[in-house]
Amino acid sequence: MSKTSVSNETSSMVCLWVEPWGTDHWIRPGEEFTVVTETEPEQSPFNVVVHDQGITVWVNSGSDAEVFDKNGGPVPCGYQRPAEGGR
Repeated sequence: MSKTSVSNETSSMVCLWVEPWGTDHWIRPGEEFTVVTETEPEQSPFNVVVHDQGITVWVNSGSDAEVFDKNGGPVPCGYQRPAEGGR
């Protein structure tokens, strides 16, 4: 199992995309999420890209990935997604 953590140290919401599935998980300021996959760490399971629209974690394996909050609770696709046009 491999994990990578993503935290939001800004003053506004940031979107975490998990690819290649295109799921979005919105992180409030001060929050931290962890992306987990069954791939072993030696297999370089993740690439992390920071860009103008947020953060993308690419999962480089055939394994599925899940996102969890700091307390270990699941973070589903669309979590905390802002209303259309707002952030």
